[in-house]
Amino acid sequence: MVGIAPRVSGQILKLNVQDNQAVKEGDVLFEIDPEDYRLILEKAKAELATLDQQLAQAHDTLHRLEPLLPHGFTTAETVDKARTAVTTLQAQRQGAIATINLEELHLSYCKVIATFSGRVINLNISAGAHVSAGVPVFSLLDTSKWYVIANFREAEIRHMAPGSEAIVYLSSAPNQRFRGKVQGIGWAVKPEGEIDLPPSGVPYVKRELNWVRVAQRFPVRIEVENPDVDLFRMGASAVAIIKGPPPK
Repeated sequence: MVGIAPRVSGQILKLNVQDNQAVKEGDVLFEIDPEDYRLILEKAKAELATLDQQLAQAHDTLHRLEPLLPHGFTTAETVDKARTAVTTLQAQRQGAIATINLEELHLSYCKVIATFSGRVINLNISAGAHVSAGVPVFSLLDTSKWYVIANFREAEIRHMAPGSEAIVYLSSAPNQRFRGKVQGIGWAVKPEGEIDLPPSGVPYVKRELNWVRVAQRFPVRIEVENPDVDLFRMGASAVAIIKGPPPK
């Protein structure tokens, strides 16, 4: 699940989705009012047009002066100034082109597109709301693949490996069996009681008992091969059975 954050700030002009709605990759999720960015782009294009006119005049001046220098009808200093003017305007033109490209990019960002198929989560805004660049508006849950994270004791993980077959049962549908394969086994967990500052990103797996020393558990990530899109939900409870090492 990823947060959907616009890359530009502005007022939502059109909201195309609802909370919990399924969307496809490439769908326009919402649109930000592009008028301000369009005006900035037009201004940048006008500045480029002005620079093009000035550059054309500077080229004409240089081409007029250069033939006069060998005959002594102008000075080297005058020709150097004309060359410098051309060089300066050429650099300014490159900067103006870069500005136009950037503003065209900003304008394209006014349409926020789904980068993958999934389901809209925690949508609490409406059209007319102001959004800020980099601040998530809602989340998009990737429903193309489903995983189950099962915590196994450290003595058990030696009997499994990536590719091991698994059986998964959901608490919400205990009579349905789903196939899966181990994608990976965690190599690190945060020791119990250790303060995680700064945040390390290492998962924390709580031990079942705190008055005797018990085996640590490590997360095993299982990719479900035949998920039911109507039953699988992020954070749902499940039971996983690993059948042993993968077949050779």
